[in-house]
Amino acid sequence: MQDMAAGAGERKVGVVTFNGDVTVIGDGTLDPVHIAGDKLQNYDFLVENGTKEGAIRMTKKIEDTKEVLVQKLMGIEETGPTALGPAALTAIAMAGEGAPGSTVVICTDGLANVGLGAYDEAKTEQEKAKCNEFYERVAQFAQTQGVTVNVVSIKGDECNIESLSQLSDATGGNVERVDPNTITANFANMLSQPVIATQVTAKVKIHKGLCFRNEEVASLSEDKTMLVREMGNVTQDNEFTFEYTLKTIAELIEMEDIDLTQIKALPFQAQIAYTGMDGNKYLRVISQQKIVSNDRKELESKANYNII
Repeated sequence: MQDMAAGAGERKVGVVTFNGDVTVIGDGTLDPVHIAGDKLQNYDFLVENGTKEGAIRMTKKIEDTKEVLVQKLMGIEETGPTALGPAALTAIAMAGEGAPGSTVVICTDGLANVGLGAYDEAKTEQEKAKCNEFYERVAQFAQTQGVTVNVVSIKGDECNIESLSQLSDATGGNVERVDPNTITANFANMLSQPVIATQVTAKVKIHKGLCFRNEEVASLSEDKTMLVREMGNVTQDNEFTFEYTLKTIAELIEMEDIDLTQIKALPFQAQIAYTGMDGNKYLRVISQQKIVSNDRKELESKANYNII
């Protein structure tokens, strides 16, 4: 907060704490809002409360709120329970009312055990699946709001990283397990890269004689020549890779219009749809022809082994 106030004072920073209930502190200039009881089980209430009560507590810039917000932060005490799911949903709803590319950093040292997404209350596979569905829903909500979700968990403590990673995977965020002594640096790193686009969807199209491999079926077209990757928010450091191979001999024989021995180059195309930081929607299309070679030594000499 101190570094941001000095170097990016126009940003707005808010705090949401969670134990047995959820407390919306926001920028610290108004009285906090407490969410408890059955409200922690009410998805629609948490979203509405975050977009209304939460948003009006996020109006001041960090350069004006640093002192009071740090004071509020230093007054936080650990009391045991972990209403992580309701707090995450509330914070995402609040951030969604801010500028495109807003960021939520979830910091937890425990397993969610109160309200929506409480894993310690899930005893059966059906109950665990219901918890996963909640985090999937929250991840989709964050993605549509253009909010990046980062997760910081404390080494040595119990935390359901697998479920929380759904939030970061869908929004272009990161998941880190950290030593308490280095947590300040981890927060700074997560907030240092500005988002350059939100709601990013990348499609990759390859030649019909090829197919993608090691990808989920849901992300591929029926003939496995189109890959769709939901990227969420992206920074300049974001990248993704994919693997492809020849289709089976039987499949190639059925394609009477293809003779791979005569092909000199193979086409590749990326179609990137995204929302810019100005709120406009864009589509970028990149097409390339990659030359085919039968010279193994030449190919191996030019291969990028860091990627392979």
